[in-house]
Amino acid sequence: MHLVRHISESIWRMGSGVNFTTDISEPLHIANVKEPYRSTNAVNNIQLMLNHNDWCTGLNYIEEAQLYLALEGWYDIDCANIINLPATINKW
Repeated sequence: MHLVRHISESIWRMGSGVNFTTDISEPLHIANVKEPYRSTNAVNNIQLMLNHNDWCTGLNYIEEAQLYLALEGWYDIDCANIINLPATINKW
């Protein structure tokens, strides 16, 4: 949090950086803050948002691991159906 104070002071003194855009940070803010907040009951929202982000991160990790294993040839037809891959994959 201390660093953010210095960054905001630098922006006030020198202006925003060259080619600065929010095109990257805004979708991340929506995915990491707004969507998890909507899934809470607004009572214990911080803990529920953290749980939601942990859950999504875990699912993304599992999906990436399965895709890697599938591309390496370590999957069966059931795994292929779950991650929408054909029954066989041609390696390049």
